[in-house]
Amino acid sequence: TAASPSQTSRQSPLVWNALVGRLDSGFPSWICRMDKYLVKRPRLSAEAPRNPPGQCDPADGVPPHDGGTSAPSVDTLGAISAATADTPRSASWSAPTVGNVLESASKNGEATTGKPSTHGRPEQTRPAPAKGNGGRGFLKSWESTYSWLSYNAQTGKVYCDTCVTATDKKLPLPRTSRDKDSLIAFVEIGFQNWKKALQRFKSHENSALHRAASIALTASNMGLNVASALSESKQNQMKESRKALMAILSSIRFLAFQGLALRGHDDDEGNLKQLLLLREADVPGLAAWLSRTGYKWTSGDIQNEMLELITHSMLRSLMKEVHETGFYAVIADETSDITTQEQVSFCLRYAKENLEVEEVFVGFYATADTRARTLFSILKDVLCRFNLRIENCRGQCYDGAANVSGKSGGLQALVQDIEPRALYVHCLAHTLNLSLQDLCTKIDVCRDFVSLFTDLVNFVKTSPKRLSWFQQFQKQENPALRQFCKTRWTLKACSLRSVSSNYSELTKFLFTLSSEEKNDTGAKASGYAKTLQKFDTYFLLRLMLLVFERLESVNTALQKKSLQFTRAELLVKAVEESIGQLREDFSSFWADVSDEEREMEIGAPSVPKRPRQAPRRYDEGSHAHDFNSPEAFYRQRFYLVIDTVHASLRTRFPPEMWHHMTQVEQFVTGETDSTYLCEFYKGDLNAVRLQLHRDMLLDIAKQRATSLVTFQDVVDLLSGKAGESLRVLLPEVVKLLQIAMTIPVTSCSSERSFSCLRRVKTYLRSTMGQARLNHTALLHCHKELARQVDLDLVANEFIHRTVVRENTFHVEI
Repeated sequence: TAASPSQTSRQSPLVWNALVGRLDSGFPSWICRMDKYLVKRPRLSAEAPRNPPGQCDPADGVPPHDGGTSAPSVDTLGAISAATADTPRSASWSAPTVGNVLESASKNGEATTGKPSTHGRPEQTRPAPAKGNGGRGFLKSWESTYSWLSYNAQTGKVYCDTCVTATDKKLPLPRTSRDKDSLIAFVEIGFQNWKKALQRFKSHENSALHRAASIALTASNMGLNVASALSESKQNQMKESRKALMAILSSIRFLAFQGLALRGHDDDEGNLKQLLLLREADVPGLAAWLSRTGYKWTSGDIQNEMLELITHSMLRSLMKEVHETGFYAVIADETSDITTQEQVSFCLRYAKENLEVEEVFVGFYATADTRARTLFSILKDVLCRFNLRIENCRGQCYDGAANVSGKSGGLQALVQDIEPRALYVHCLAHTLNLSLQDLCTKIDVCRDFVSLFTDLVNFVKTSPKRLSWFQQFQKQENPALRQFCKTRWTLKACSLRSVSSNYSELTKFLFTLSSEEKNDTGAKASGYAKTLQKFDTYFLLRLMLLVFERLESVNTALQKKSLQFTRAELLVKAVEESIGQLREDFSSFWADVSDEEREMEIGAPSVPKRPRQAPRRYDEGSHAHDFNSPEAFYRQRFYLVIDTVHASLRTRFPPEMWHHMTQVEQFVTGETDSTYLCEFYKGDLNAVRLQLHRDMLLDIAKQRATSLVTFQDVVDLLSGKAGESLRVLLPEVVKLLQIAMTIPVTSCSSERSFSCLRRVKTYLRSTMGQARLNHTALLHCHKELARQVDLDLVANEFIHRTVVRENTFHVEI
């Protein structure tokens, strides 16, 4: 087997010249005749590619470039750009140190080479370089730009003096595939691809091989340890690289918990790139990192990986709290995103040892359908991912849809088949809203009023021209018109109030619009204005507002995360009593409405002249009641609305709903024993210790003259710093309170996550993947926890994932 060119060149310069076929005429003829016995490089046919796929021509001097997607090798010692930067030499001499080596190794590789003999090839007087490659040839001006270049007239190729000398001295140099190609092109065979000369010269000058050769050769000439010089240079550059990595991580975290997009249609115009450019002035070395030609670790895949690491770090701390409490409850709801993809939102509720309640969002999960079995599979997958046992679930809260609330095949039933102690709660906020829906659908006049009211507000607000015109009539202190939404829990009363405050101005505007516009718009405005002039319309507006304000104040209170079930029961019972009490207040209500009617010059109340006669097949021959006064007529309408709402509340909040929590409350306040609770929570509580600790609690409360009447009284006594000693003394009672407070009241946390979904996955970001959506949404929902994530630990985990990163970034211990 013939020796390689590098081995042959080290044995004899004559053999080297014979191998490349460039013998000088001064050598003996017998040497020239040896040329036919030497192994020559085979000529490639015109059809065959010059190199196998994935490789480059060694004459090009650089490995194949994949656009920045291929990772550098582990052994690359050339990531020492700081060591090869141009540094002016000092006039005074000092003892050689590693620092002097870094200063002496210049960017152009001017390590004291003294123009060596080009790896065994004596440099000869240069004749006019032969033209080739389309008439191109070597230019002498290149040597002034790249001082390490050396042109060999015999071979017609250029070599790198620095790398040749370092190779001859057998100094430690990188041996990766990319460095090997550069070694072949500029050390062993030579470079002559003049078409790409400037590009390849610059690439070689910035290569790991050339930089390592410059530092190693300078250290060798100064009598220093080469490995030590390379090691310190490498460590310094890895530390600088870590600073850039930390800037990237912190920027991604900031954009994520602010709910902002990282990328754009053009990556260079994306928020992440622009934020990093903005931070160049504050982060040393970031500008150099962003301008490098190699890996920058800012691609879309890397962004996803960093988001995943930050999110997982946050979730680990979050799940640590859940595991410490021991018990949890599940809250779930479904919605569709901007792409109509069904998303299931999951939240967990738990009570900490100090009796503080937390509800935390844990992610969105895409699903093709919302059948109970499918949702149950997703739920089990979620619990498995967080290492939570379904046997520790003590509550579940969903809306009233049949797929989740069904008693036989619903999600709650499937969970209770495995864990019967996981009590199901129909979201109280949804239930209260359904009571309002009953009012708006079961009574004809209320249904018609809501439809009219919705159309009227939309008629004004959907036209910029009409809205601007109306604002000229509106008083400065009056609120703006708000649209009426049937599904928004706390905006109905606000919308009604906005119309009530602007009633006179709205009527004047509609009459003016009717007289000015002679088209369909004017006709609609005239109809709306005449309707507002009727006493019946204003009476219904005030009556609906009277009911909605009371119910929505309760709905607002129900949405608190810290609300526990017994407190919710008190709120619902209070609003039932308040609605029932309104029956006694008709006289005062009628007087107020009548006074306002006279002030606003609305039509006077009257009894309908021709009451509608129902067909006999429906009324069984009964006669309609004749009202002798307008007050009597509107009294009947008032009672109808009040009774409908009151009956709906009693039906949708039956006493059985509160049975379990009533038993808990009666036990902790001393009214009953622990029989029911110990039977229900068998395995969770120790019956003997629970009874003992309850009795001790009552004795302590009696000694302190503290009245324990409700469940909340017991919680107040044991919570906070004041109750810390009691919690240590009475652990079994505390455990019972924790389990009871774990039972959810509403699914509002899942509803809030839908707002997050609409902020994160917008029309412009509709192609976002599910994993990226989940990570971004979690960071956006848990901003405070995201700020507490230790980015140094995240960076270390990111670095240790691949050996390439370990060779590029410094690891903080």
